[in-house]
Amino acid sequence: MTRHFPSKRLLLLTAASALAASCDTRQPSLGCQVQGVDWVATYKPVGTSTCPELPGESLGLQAYTRSTGERLLALKPQTLNDMDATDELDPEHPPYSLGVLPAEADAEGFCTIPSLSVAEKHVPEDPEQGLPADALYRWSNVRIVTRPEVPGTQLIADLEYTADGCTARYEAWAMWPGDLDCADADAPDTPDESLCQQSERIPPRFAVTCDPVLLRCVPARRPPSTHP
Repeated sequence: MTRHFPSKRLLLLTAASALAASCDTRQPSLGCQVQGVDWVATYKPVGTSTCPELPGESLGLQAYTRSTGERLLALKPQTLNDMDATDELDPEHPPYSLGVLPAEADAEGFCTIPSLSVAEKHVPEDPEQGLPADALYRWSNVRIVTRPEVPGTQLIADLEYTADGCTARYEAWAMWPGDLDCADADAPDTPDESLCQQSERIPPRFAVTCDPVLLRCVPARRPPSTHP
């Protein structure tokens, strides 16, 4: 029986290929991660508007997988969550937005969802609640930062917000964790910047600030909000 052995040249090429693969220093893909559930967003006005300004709010974010394997992002603002308590859920007008998550981030480290479904809520008017009777959120160009230093913990998005018929546009800067209060212990309406800068729950490379209205730690700059 004649045995066929690989040539010396083939062995050398195979060894060279294996060595090159072992020396590949590129970072492995992190995929499109979404950390936590409780986020916070600060809203930056885009253009002019006569609507009452919405400075920002808490956001509920959750990624989940359908039986088909498709991954979705669900996003629900605090305003719509608060309005839930005043009325029953309307299946025709969900108070949350859904969008398809890509499998991988782009070359700049963003997982982009071009558009999400409209989230809205319509309830009886109740001035004592301090909430709108009608609220609609139209999110678009949602970009989740997926990098080693920001693994699905910051995002930037465009928001068209309509409350009681008045529409305003914002750019949202959001981060997780979103439940970090930064109100001064001795003056509850005053921000204490040190609480954000010294928080052990915020990664050291995150650039954060204490929002003077929300009194929560939020991104200090347009995401990715990090120190050099």
